[in-house]
Amino acid sequence: METYSRGEKAFSFVNYLLLAILCVVMMYPFFYVFLYSISDSVAASGRTLTFFPVKPTLYNYKVVLTNSGIMNAFYISVARTLVGTLAHVIVTTMVAYALSKPYLVARKTLFVFFMIPMFFSGGLLPFYVVVVKLGLSNSFWVYILPALFTTFNMLLAKVFFDQIPKSLEESASIDGAGPGRIFFQIILPSSLPILATLSIFAGVAQWNSWFDALLFVTKQDLLPVQTLLYKIILESQASTVEQIMRMSQTDQQTTISSESIKMTTLMVSTLPILFIYPFMQRYFVKGMMLGAVKG
Repeated sequence: METYSRGEKAFSFVNYLLLAILCVVMMYPFFYVFLYSISDSVAASGRTLTFFPVKPTLYNYKVVLTNSGIMNAFYISVARTLVGTLAHVIVTTMVAYALSKPYLVARKTLFVFFMIPMFFSGGLLPFYVVVVKLGLSNSFWVYILPALFTTFNMLLAKVFFDQIPKSLEESASIDGAGPGRIFFQIILPSSLPILATLSIFAGVAQWNSWFDALLFVTKQDLLPVQTLLYKIILESQASTVEQIMRMSQTDQQTTISSESIKMTTLMVSTLPILFIYPFMQRYFVKGMMLGAVKG
């Protein structure tokens, strides 16, 4: 039976205590938002919430989830996350797989070409001009095309592909499989950890993105939920909140406050990522370990 000295026990106790305090500090703001979202609007606005909701109700969620403007923004976020993540993973892994082959023509030159933008950016103005000149403004594809590729994710995938046994590809090649078939039917099914890692990185980035819509999208029906949330919370636009309340088909609009709309919309925009992450965590950790960039 393993025994621990008094110093080791004290050290472990302090570590666990600090981690518990850090966990509470980080989780309480989210918990507060949740409490406010399930509290009666009028009752919550008249007192300070601590650990329990005031007159618990799901009416705030009913108003938000039946509002056409918020739900349309939610669907846009879901669509850009699904399409953007799939496109990003395919493009990034294809580039990484090609660069992992030593016989690729101009391999070192291409590698340097991809590395330069990772350290030096052209800036916001050139990016804005390029996007506008390509005709992507007020288009759904403004969310997808600029985010197709990132060098960091490509490096993770490349190191992972370098570790796949060459015998897999050689045996498939002997059987008559071409490069495309080898990649899609052999390499990708064997790369679930790194695919999960890239999917989480790209998915979270797409779901949380709001600045691109603020720059390039003026159509209300193309705004994602994060940009709509920005307009509600950070800009404090009373007109936006009033529009949401007016569009809500309910006979009890007087019981809904702008603060409740903000808190409930924030919860609706956060919960999907929180629910998805636990199912991909084990693949994510394994992919980060296997695809870590070596010095």
